[in-house]
Amino acid sequence: MNNKIKQVIEPLGVIKLEKKLFYIWLIFTVFAGQIGIITNVILRGKFNNNTILESIIIDSLNGNFYTYSIALFASTLGLLFVNFIERNPTKFKSFKVFLLIITIFSLFFTGIYYAASSIDTIESLKINFQTVKFDYPQFIFLLLSILFAIYTFSITRLDLNYEKFKHLDDDFSEKDDDSVDELSEKVISVKTDKKGNKL
Repeated sequence: MNNKIKQVIEPLGVIKLEKKLFYIWLIFTVFAGQIGIITNVILRGKFNNNTILESIIIDSLNGNFYTYSIALFASTLGLLFVNFIERNPTKFKSFKVFLLIITIFSLFFTGIYYAASSIDTIESLKINFQTVKFDYPQFIFLLLSILFAIYTFSITRLDLNYEKFKHLDDDFSEKDDDSVDELSEKVISVKTDKKGNKL
């Protein structure tokens, strides 16, 4: 079991190999994607005297974190599908297929939660910060979307660092072909049987 968990986590090691690229990606994908929310915090603090927490609550009530999560899940799916199309045959197929499946389901459930949360419009309601309940699903989906995006970045960069991570590749046909070739070479090199008779 520990070996399986290690294999799942190991692709994140590509971040150490491509630190600069990862930080650039993180700034423009994760941080820049939150510019609207960050701007709201600044403007509400300046003009309405809202605290950072109050501003985040207002964005949460508006479903802004759901919207961001949906966009991030969708871009993650796009990156995975492009990787499948560009890389033929696809390496690390198990990782990519598993990630596609859980990302699709996460996107689906985020959409359902967002739709359910937006049924009650809050524009006409006066916000009482004392009675507002923390929207745990919204922040769980936000966290998941960021984690999946980081993991997808790592998985799609494995191809470019194949030599270091080839032990994670599940291309069984290639491994089988290598085994068959190796066995064939051994058979050809055998000239006599165990009794010394020529073959």
